[in-house]
Amino acid sequence: MVRAYKMRKLRLEDNNKVPTVSIQKATVPFQYANGTDLPQFKDLATYLDTNLAKSFTAAFLVIRNDSILYERYFNGFNQQSLLPSFSVAKSFVGTLMGIAVQEGAVKSTSEPITNYLPELAKRDPRFTNITIQNVLDMRSGLAWNEGTYNLKDDAIKLGFRPNVVKHALKLNVAEEPGKTFRYQSVNTELLALIIQRATGKKVSVYLQEKLWEPLGAEQGATWSVDSKKHQQEIAFAGLNATARDFAKLGTLYLKKGNWNGQQIVSKDWVEMVANRDSLYKSGGYKNQWWSKNLSQTFLDSSTALAFKKSNPYAGPVRRQGSGFRVSYQTTAFSAQGLLNQVIYVNPRNNVVIVRLGHNWYHPTMYTDGFIYSLGERL
Repeated sequence: MVRAYKMRKLRLEDNNKVPTVSIQKATVPFQYANGTDLPQFKDLATYLDTNLAKSFTAAFLVIRNDSILYERYFNGFNQQSLLPSFSVAKSFVGTLMGIAVQEGAVKSTSEPITNYLPELAKRDPRFTNITIQNVLDMRSGLAWNEGTYNLKDDAIKLGFRPNVVKHALKLNVAEEPGKTFRYQSVNTELLALIIQRATGKKVSVYLQEKLWEPLGAEQGATWSVDSKKHQQEIAFAGLNATARDFAKLGTLYLKKGNWNGQQIVSKDWVEMVANRDSLYKSGGYKNQWWSKNLSQTFLDSSTALAFKKSNPYAGPVRRQGSGFRVSYQTTAFSAQGLLNQVIYVNPRNNVVIVRLGHNWYHPTMYTDGFIYSLGERL
């Protein structure tokens, strides 16, 4: 309750109010090329400067082909600012699980979670039916109430507890796993605990070794923990880093998991996230990454139907005003966090966009619509 009171206004600097563990910068930092001064991107800079000025954004990066086309910091933040990820951290944890599988520390995502968390099976044998893949895809069937993000919200309760592991392992089963998508942050905490038990390393240590160092992180980072005593990472929301270092996870996925000749995470793992078909079949959420729908409006129904017929990922044609609207799933995917933190990845355009800040404001566009549309146009 004391921690919740301290953070009741939820500012971007609040990661300084809770205990953290440190993650060191890479021995050999990787720096993106600077393309911000190229004349062909002058219009892009003008467009973004205009639209971001009052959006409560702290950092905004546009990267294509390993070159930064746009980089701006607002409201007193700068290139060295460690900004909170909130649920963007989930995509890092999902990637670390992929690495643990690739290295054999975790045999398979088809394994039951009780192979690593046997105390759950002792409380309820139904936990043996929940696989690691169920947890990765938020289809675990757990009893968990999340979405209001007030003091009654289970994710808020777990995040403010002084012993995360103790409370995470008090879970109950609500329904058969694998059937229904329910966004439950505790799934990511379970993934982190499985990684810890499989590798013998906490996720912050594993992150430093398997991602931060090989990706050439330019700055150190921190990970918020439950208490100084236990130092267990708030795995589902606690990673704090710079915009450039967050972007490197997106770049890794663009490179199909290979960084300078080193296969950091398997190509198959990346394909499960980057493949539009697998994302479509999973309902737009796979291995702790999101996919989003865009829409296109046509003047007549025949053109709209032709577009739908040519696009297997398109939804039904709907009347909107004097036109006809069709929504469709894009080839892009993203890590998403509370207050509209985003790492957007577009393999078709080789684009990564990072937005960090407070609750997004724009008079005509939501965050996803703005970022996804920008990524499609580049």
